Amino acid sequence: MKKQIIAAAVAASMSAVALADVAITGSAVVNWNSTDAGATGATNQIETELDLNVVGKVGDTSYTVNLESNADSDGTTGSNATPTDNLSVKNSFLTTKVGDVDVKMGTWYTGDSNLNDGGRQDQRVSITTDMGPMSVNFQHEPGKLAGDHNEVTVKAAIGGVNVSYEMENTDSHKILGLSGDISGVKFAYTDSDSDSSSNADEESGYSLTTDIAGMTLTYQSMESTVGTSSDGFFGTFTSGLKEADGFGVTTNLAGNKVQVRNYSYTTATEAEKRDTKVIVTRALASGATAEVTYRTGDAADFLDVELAVKF
Repeated sequence: MKKQIIAAAVAASMSAVALADVAITGSAVVNWNSTDAGATGATNQIETELDLNVVGKVGDTSYTVNLESNADSDGTTGSNATPTDNLSVKNSFLTTKVGDVDVKMGTWYTGDSNLNDGGRQDQRVSITTDMGPMSVNFQHEPGKLAGDHNEVTVKAAIGGVNVSYEMENTDSHKILGLSGDISGVKFAYTDSDSDSSSNADEESGYSLTTDIAGMTLTYQSMESTVGTSSDGFFGTFTSGLKEADGFGVTTNLAGNKVQVRNYSYTTATEAEKRDTKVIVTRALASGATAEVTYRTGDAADFLDVELAVKF
């Protein structure tokens, strides 16, 4: 009997050790937004998004799966309502080390920037290592475009400036990135040049940020010859953002994070317009975070109320 009790205790202990290497985290966001475009009237929509992240880890090797569930209404009610929802695997990749080389394989999203809204790319292999003062990354994406897609990125700090240069085999695509801090002013610059005969495109953008008297001041600017999407300072533009620049102020007021942005923009289908956006964010005692965004401008007025929680 004692041996059975001991065996059960050992089995329970080993299960706890195994589970200790599995982490489950996530977030949930619910948005209610209303858009008033003048003559067309106001439209209202509810959007929900759930992200669930599961990471299993053994030594230097881990596997990450990110599940995303979205449910959106189409602004109608009653029998005419046609809500959409879906559950998808957003990221699924393995990371490990082979000697001094970091390896990442699978599917994952690229990050958002003022030049592009992040997107998913399947079948990726990323290999990163240090060569002296430089970090060198090679990525192979066999499922991108018509043929294999390869890119090499070199990063280094030169005289206090972070420099990156990316070279891609398709479209003769080259991306230069610079960032740093000069006397308390943070700067970032990106220049992207694609020489494809069917879609020659040049994109560039830069930002300046500094802190003065408890406020963070930001200036952002970008331009694209063909038009791109953005999910950064200016917001998301599905019609192709061609040019934008603006100024922002961020501060804390009565326990709230307050952001005010004023910017002008031109898209592939619209002449120059100007928007003013106010974003107020507050952590609630319930554990959720509330964020209210109000945007008024030449095209439409927009109100978004968001409740978000991380777990």
